[in-house]
Amino acid sequence: MLLVLVAVIVAAAPFWFGIQAEKTYNNLIQQISKSGSGTFTTRSYERGWLRSSAETLVALPGLPLDMLVRHNISHGPLAIDKIIRGDLVFTPAAAFISSGATLTPRKGATAGMVKDLARYLPPMTAETMFGLTGGGAETEINVAPMKRKTKDGEINWHGLTGTLVFRGDGRVNTQLSTRGISLLSENEPLSVSNISFQSDARGDGGIMFGNSSLTVAKMDIGPDVSVKGLRFTTTAKPAGNNINSTINYQVKDITVGTDHYGPGQLTLQLRKLNAAALRRFEQKVNGISKRGLAEEQRQMMVAAETMKLIASLSKSAPELEVTKLSFKAREGELTGTAKLVLDGSKLNVAENMMLLLRALRGDAELSIPPSMVKAFLTPRIRSDIENYKRRGILSQREANKLTPKVMSRIVDEAYPSYLTRNGFTKLLVPSGAYYTITASFRQGKFLVNNRPLNQPLLGFGRGT
Repeated sequence: MLLVLVAVIVAAAPFWFGIQAEKTYNNLIQQISKSGSGTFTTRSYERGWLRSSAETLVALPGLPLDMLVRHNISHGPLAIDKIIRGDLVFTPAAAFISSGATLTPRKGATAGMVKDLARYLPPMTAETMFGLTGGGAETEINVAPMKRKTKDGEINWHGLTGTLVFRGDGRVNTQLSTRGISLLSENEPLSVSNISFQSDARGDGGIMFGNSSLTVAKMDIGPDVSVKGLRFTTTAKPAGNNINSTINYQVKDITVGTDHYGPGQLTLQLRKLNAAALRRFEQKVNGISKRGLAEEQRQMMVAAETMKLIASLSKSAPELEVTKLSFKAREGELTGTAKLVLDGSKLNVAENMMLLLRALRGDAELSIPPSMVKAFLTPRIRSDIENYKRRGILSQREANKLTPKVMSRIVDEAYPSYLTRNGFTKLLVPSGAYYTITASFRQGKFLVNNRPLNQPLLGFGRGT
């Protein structure tokens, strides 16, 4: 009799765990939807005795395609169907899920574009284990390495691995890492090495509270530019009915040709962002994505909601301030301050969006060492020389003489004329051993060095 009872319990356990797995799966989909800006929809869920299957459609705002994720779910406490197939998994759990993702075109999107993306995107798989108590889940992610030929060269992706831990209190801990990616081409080769991402956050209606960081060990851009030790961190905290966020950029070294710059740091603070307005915006955008509209119509509706969001946020007078800007150069240090305030508390911005110009005010100031100004112009000078070569303005004999030493001498000779013709650098004011520039915005008027600006501030044109 005892053996029969044990046999019944063993046979019934996978079915009971299958019911619990479906509940945990649905709760997890809701938790992920609250954590991010995408829309997660369960397209199907078929529950069996030892295993189940499901499909989840993920719609990401701003992209004209969806991700279809197919799940094979083995019921706990042991993955009997896996064991039967020879996959010896003996760790007790409520369920074991193997997932794979494919791209599908959204209504109104070009199917050919999705095929082109799918051709370059490597396969992505995930293995998820639900805890026995149903309070959380852990997912191991793997994106396979890939090498593809392109019209201009070659893409070499070194793969990605990572872990997502979904906790019972709604927090999500994320750790992702990759050896990097390289894009080989004759014109602008690019290589990014050793990228890692970490996050410990909690989603609340599409708003993420917590900390995250992204680090890049090295990035090579073309033959002359190298960036080392890049780090990007964010922190978001509730402050009453608002959200305050700090964004920090750091870099150890930037090499341009033979010149070195760094370390550098830029710290931004966003204050008084109305949480309720952001949640409403998230709900509106997700609702638009679920309607299956043509891409052009969807974008127009999202743009309209974005304008409403800006008007609503302006009521709490949000602020964006550069609290630290420091970038070392061989002959000095770039420093600066800036602050923008969008104060629509006394204006009916929602009825007249042109009032945003009256609501916005700001000030900024930069102090730049001469060597950094030269580094800013050097890529433009080199690009013009390369363009002369391609257009045949330089003979082959002249082009062969353009050694690195000769190029450096040409840059030195051309630099003064570019300094006075470039749209940005010609606005710089000598101040001791540095160049300075100030800007302010009041009542719809933009002043640079206390004078109205009649040209793009960061334009690369040679004159106005």
